[in-house]
Amino acid sequence: MQAGVREPERWKRAGAAHREMGSFAELFGTPRWARHAIFGLLLAAVGLSTFWGVVVAGQDLTRALLLRTGWNPASAAQQAKFAYGFVQSAGMFLGLLAMGPLCERLGRRGAFVLMHLCAAGIVPIACYLPHSYGQLLAVLPFFGFFTGGMHAGYAVYFPELFPDQLRATGAGVCFNGGRIVAAPMLWLSGAIKERIDLRLAMVSLGALYIVGIFFLLFLPETRGGPLMADEDQS
Repeated sequence: MQAGVREPERWKRAGAAHREMGSFAELFGTPRWARHAIFGLLLAAVGLSTFWGVVVAGQDLTRALLLRTGWNPASAAQQAKFAYGFVQSAGMFLGLLAMGPLCERLGRRGAFVLMHLCAAGIVPIACYLPHSYGQLLAVLPFFGFFTGGMHAGYAVYFPELFPDQLRATGAGVCFNGGRIVAAPMLWLSGAIKERIDLRLAMVSLGALYIVGIFFLLFLPETRGGPLMADEDQS
């Protein structure tokens, strides 16, 4: 099957016009592409930080509620795995599916703003509104939808921020650079949760979604336009 796949003509032209494709020197040496890479990286870092600090904490949130309401630890742990692994994950799956159509309907930035705002709102709701296991199960799909669904948007948005010769490199820097920047959150979120109430910790970490909206101010809207080419650097 791979033998039947042909490279696009614009990719061939880009390769002929550039001695080095995917040059980091060009990516960070051109102000426009450097800005896109840096703020795309920071946007991804918000998503990854909140995934590790907020999204996966849905299981701990469920277990803590069950323990507060009198469940024994073994049953609480088992039901928390079900709540996270099936109920919350089902909502996240639907959110991932919805992100593409939302990007087309609202624009790339509009879709991210919507998801970030709703994620920032659903975290305190999930943490403080439910007072029973059934109530929390009703909220967790929405929690998963908004806090996890935005991740599908990176694959849509990041490649559109860069010209042909830098597209893969720029998108890779955004996502994988975001991983590096967000890596300390694995330690930091755990440290925060050890020192304060889990619900307060999750709400505090959820404030990062608002920070992500700020980063979007420095990135362009790409919906409906052609993929950037070399001549678009002006």
